[in-house]
Amino acid sequence: MTKVKLSDELNVDQQSEDVTTINELVSDAELIIQNSVDHTVPLEQYQKSAIFNRAAKTLATQLYYDRELSAGMSNGLQMMINHLKGMKLDAETS
Repeated sequence: MTKVKLSDELNVDQQSEDVTTINELVSDAELIIQNSVDHTVPLEQYQKSAIFNRAAKTLATQLYYDRELSAGMSNGLQMMINHLKGMKLDAETS
């Protein structure tokens, strides 16, 4: 769901090969954020959070335009990751 919405937000033609790239970047972004917060919490639990989904979209967008993240993660993305760390998601409550 996040993947389709992101390609819409970026105004990418659904028939273009960019959609495949965006889908891969969203998956990568989700794993990066999950591992940055707490890798023991299942990804499905994170995906219930609007902040997680926005963070994944933000990181995927940054990776789409700058694959190397030459300026690092944006301050807004770092703030979202810190917020997720404070949410105390528990791997046992998934």
